[in-house]
Amino acid sequence: MTERSRRQTKSNDHARRRIARPLVAAAVAAGLGALGAWSPAAAPSQGVAATAVSQTVLTSAPRALAAATQSVTIANFAFSPGTLTVSKGTTVTWTNNDTDTHTVTSSGGGPLNSSPLAKGASYSYTFTTAGTFAYICSIHPFMHGTVVVQ
Repeated sequence: MTERSRRQTKSNDHARRRIARPLVAAAVAAGLGALGAWSPAAAPSQGVAATAVSQTVLTSAPRALAAATQSVTIANFAFSPGTLTVSKGTTVTWTNNDTDTHTVTSSGGGPLNSSPLAKGASYSYTFTTAGTFAYICSIHPFMHGTVVVQ
């Protein structure tokens, strides 16, 4: 490498660092903002971009956390947990870990009506009204479970 090309490489590296520093500062501020640890007093000197990014993250994060989810596992010809208590708006996902096919079907009529679930398949339902929802596997009616929505 010639002396001239070495100087040019060094100059390019310096220019890249000048550009990268504010971007890194913005990314760090955004990450800290998402964790609730960012404050204007702790902002770096290039804080204009960092402030805008962290405020965007803080404003949009609570909406992403609003939806609740719960899981029910189907294994050994049983729903686990057998009874699940959730709040209105919660999405419950049943996942079949058995080698046999199962369903999630409301007992005596109701909203739950999955197609047959092969091993590894899932079915989800979002509960929007309060109540007690009993369900069975229509293939194996001795399998039963309950979701209580408050």
